[in-house]
Amino acid sequence: MGIELHCPDGPSSTGAYRLEWSGPPDAVFTLEQDGRVLYSGSDQATTVSGQPRGRYSYRLTATGAPTSASCTVEVQPPSMALALSLFAVGLVVFVATLLLVVRGHRAHRRGEL
Repeated sequence: MGIELHCPDGPSSTGAYRLEWSGPPDAVFTLEQDGRVLYSGSDQATTVSGQPRGRYSYRLTATGAPTSASCTVEVQPPSMALALSLFAVGLVVFVATLLLVVRGHRAHRRGEL
């Protein structure tokens, strides 16, 4: 029985993703990331997190399987322009809320509410 390794279909924007695999029953799987052992055991999935921007290659081998499987994951965080625009929207909402609270508090103290 061969082995299969499944990576996410598209790029990860968070640097976190799940890798799943299948193979012979009772096999010991070894998952390598760019030549470094990331996991070794009988589980058939793992979650990778904290990956910075880049391309990551994975290779899976298993005891009792004559072949290996591989795949690649690309991490593409959102652009700085998007991050700054979302920050600006949040700032506008925060300032508007603050102004409404202060105005309401003043009106309440004057007995207008």
